[in-house]
Amino acid sequence: MSIPTFTQAQLTAGAPGPETALTIGVLDGVHLGHQALLKRLRQEAKQRALSPGVVTLHPHPITVLRPEVAPSYLTSLEDRMELMRDAGADWVIPLTFTGEVSEVTAEELAGAFHSYLRMRLMVLGPDAAFGRGAPKDTFQRMQALGAELGFEVIQVEPLMHDHERYSSTAVRRALADGDMDRVTALLGRNYRISGPVVKGFERGRTIGIPTANISIAVDRALPALGVYATRVQVAGHTLLGGTNIGRRPTFDAGHVSIETHLLDFEGDIYGERMDLEVVARIRGEMKFESVEALKAQIERDIRRAREILR
Repeated sequence: MSIPTFTQAQLTAGAPGPETALTIGVLDGVHLGHQALLKRLRQEAKQRALSPGVVTLHPHPITVLRPEVAPSYLTSLEDRMELMRDAGADWVIPLTFTGEVSEVTAEELAGAFHSYLRMRLMVLGPDAAFGRGAPKDTFQRMQALGAELGFEVIQVEPLMHDHERYSSTAVRRALADGDMDRVTALLGRNYRISGPVVKGFERGRTIGIPTANISIAVDRALPALGVYATRVQVAGHTLLGGTNIGRRPTFDAGHVSIETHLLDFEGDIYGERMDLEVVARIRGEMKFESVEALKAQIERDIRRAREILR
């Protein structure tokens, strides 16, 4: 099978000027393992006077290969691309993963990189497997193709954390447990959630503890339901917050919402984009017998958030 026309157009449109060194993958979350890969890519590229970059697959291949499985992204595509550049990539090309692309062999895809991106070095992660069937011998096959076409291939060693390999799956598992210390250790930064501030039920305002609700994509991975200490960027302000991620069981047990009480702040921020850094979990989600009991707990949560963030 040849490279799909749309794929050729994406590669050509994003092609950097000089000869390149690249890696390929989803790299969701851009955790410390990914950062080590990109650091090595940049080092090797510099030694060869090449331009280092990433071909990132989006949407996640699982959406095509196993459509019954809903994806759970640690980062939006835009945030992922920014993090990759921060970690050492000079350029990032999003490659749309479609049914047609899933049928392209590793050799055909690498050949397209060689032709359209002038790839002279491929740096692969420890589990790199791409192309039709994601063959486990991708590294060996790339070495054989590189010898034929004229590009080098390097595979990096796995990076471990607390007897576990750095991986997006490990980050999602820690998020699901509400273990923000582990999430931060795996990512090398606090987990971030972003979205526009939208109208909520305004119940917080009626009890004297107003909150700002944000809307996020349904495919975004979230921490376990509960209350968290957060740092907030919104409308040019840097603030502290106490954020509830939950279903409001005291009231209606509806859909999951993200509500943040901004400490020491008053103002109209509807429609503004809010960025949350989730620092620490204060408690799990609870159902209260009365609004008064809920308010008393929220006030304790706010005091605890101040202590954590101080």
